[in-house]
Amino acid sequence: MKLKYKKIIMLTTMSTMGIGLLTLSISKDSSKAEERSNDAMVQEANLLLSAEGDHETLALADDALAMENSETASPTATPSPTPTPIPVYELEKTTNQEIQTLFEEYYTAKNSSDVEKIKSLLTDPSKAPTVEQLQRKTEYIDDYRNIETYLKKSLDNDAYIAYVYQEIKFNGVNTMAPGVSKFYLVQDDNGKYKIYSDEMDEELKEYYDARNNDSDVQELLNMTNEKGEEAKSQDEDLKTFWDSIDKLASERQENSEE
Repeated sequence: MKLKYKKIIMLTTMSTMGIGLLTLSISKDSSKAEERSNDAMVQEANLLLSAEGDHETLALADDALAMENSETASPTATPSPTPTPIPVYELEKTTNQEIQTLFEEYYTAKNSSDVEKIKSLLTDPSKAPTVEQLQRKTEYIDDYRNIETYLKKSLDNDAYIAYVYQEIKFNGVNTMAPGVSKFYLVQDDNGKYKIYSDEMDEELKEYYDARNNDSDVQELLNMTNEKGEEAKSQDEDLKTFWDSIDKLASERQENSEE
């Protein structure tokens, strides 16, 4: 069995989260949406930047004016503002049919190397993979099935971090392998959801990555991992295939770090 399995990309992303065959990339296929698609994987809207005023200079000027008007005046301590905690939302299985259909179309297009369809689902069509890249990535995949989409609201309005569960049917392997891919969803000017394939700013990227540690996300990943272990225990062909990918992904990660 050749180890050039495209699932490397899937697994490389997965291994960073310790979840076996899970893909956690913002499939940019990386369509910033891919499987972590870091082939991924998703996907990623721009956050509003707040302008910083010269508050320190203004405060000093006020103090000087107060001293000039009254030498006996006691300076009033200004309490430091309490920082507003960054909101973290719950992970919920989507009831939005538009979003569910988007991911079903995405995986169908990916498996059939339909580049034009994938372009239509991305915020930046130029980031779509080529036909050759898609064919290499799906060379050993027969189908993606049982797709379920879980959403966690992001910092921006009408933007979501999406964790997409799917089961992968490999060629020549009877038992399907469970996986999770991570994407970022935003609305375009027409209110239609797209997989974000542009570059995230630092604040959004930090928030996006941190959500992998949320308890509800960990629960989804652990559930997927347990299903994967059960599937491998029931099908020796899947276990052999999976272990080969795992080994190759680890070797590539080590080489990358070096």
